[in-house]
Amino acid sequence: MKHLPARFGNVGSFVKGIAAILGVMVGAAVVSVLHMGSAKAEPIVIRFAHVAHEGAPKGIGARLLQKRVEERLAGKVVVKVYPRSLKYNDNQVLLRLLLGDIELAAPSFSKFRSFTKKIQIFDVPFLFKDLEAVHRFQAGPAGRELLDSMKDKKLKGLTFWDNGFRVISARRPIRLPADLKGLVFRIEPSAVIAAQYNAIGVTPIPMPYKDLREAAQVGLINGQENTWSNIVSKGIYDFQRHYTEIDHTFQGYVLVTSDDFWDGLPPDIRATLEEILKEVSVEVNRIAKSGQANARQKVLQTGKVTVTEVTDAELKVWRETLGPIRQQFEDEIGKALLEAADAAN
Repeated sequence: MKHLPARFGNVGSFVKGIAAILGVMVGAAVVSVLHMGSAKAEPIVIRFAHVAHEGAPKGIGARLLQKRVEERLAGKVVVKVYPRSLKYNDNQVLLRLLLGDIELAAPSFSKFRSFTKKIQIFDVPFLFKDLEAVHRFQAGPAGRELLDSMKDKKLKGLTFWDNGFRVISARRPIRLPADLKGLVFRIEPSAVIAAQYNAIGVTPIPMPYKDLREAAQVGLINGQENTWSNIVSKGIYDFQRHYTEIDHTFQGYVLVTSDDFWDGLPPDIRATLEEILKEVSVEVNRIAKSGQANARQKVLQTGKVTVTEVTDAELKVWRETLGPIRQQFEDEIGKALLEAADAAN
């Protein structure tokens, strides 16, 4: 048997050395894989910022969404809720969403005008005759069109959440549009709502919801319009004692995220979130409907307010006065969408 050249040294030592090196490499690879597995196990965080208090329909919906995600996507997704403008108000939230500071928001319809003017359809006076008509419109192709109308701005509408029809409140009785002349109203930042009040001689001041109570308290405003649940939330009945219900416009929200975030989710997680959102939306809308009735009753029980019930003749005057608003915004909203709303009635 021939001897190996001396340069090879001791074969046994050589083999042992190679084995040791391979062992270190394998060990490092295992640690690396384990580390990667640990990183993948980190849950996806969805930060949900909104302006409502926890007892409002939106606040209840946010908590319900959080609970369902905990139950069905435990360890995979975590929803963190920031109510009452604790993180951002509705004038900030869409930009912060696009910047990646949050993943979910639910601003009222009027906050989307910079992203799609079509959404102004819900602020057109007397367009929807009742809640069922609103739901038929939202559930059809027109509703889907509205949710998709912000894709060029990288926003994805997920679903609609209800609040309710707006009620007018003021420091004096209101029966007819002329009774509002000369008042100063807080409004949402909506061109359609501003046009509505300009048409009847009211000075409209766009203002964040969080500032509403203070503005009413110090007398900066002497009128406003809102849903009953929002009126209760801000205690508006302490300062404005006269209420008029004409069901002229509907207030709701679009639950919205960014295209980048939603498209980047694993398909199975996205599918489960879509199922959860569908279930939660049904529950939110049920709560919103009963919540408005309960909130109205709570306001009446204070004994501080009067609710004016307009006659059919008076309601006709409201409709005739505010009717031209539709034509004014037809080009921005789109004739086809407005006709879809008519069909939903």
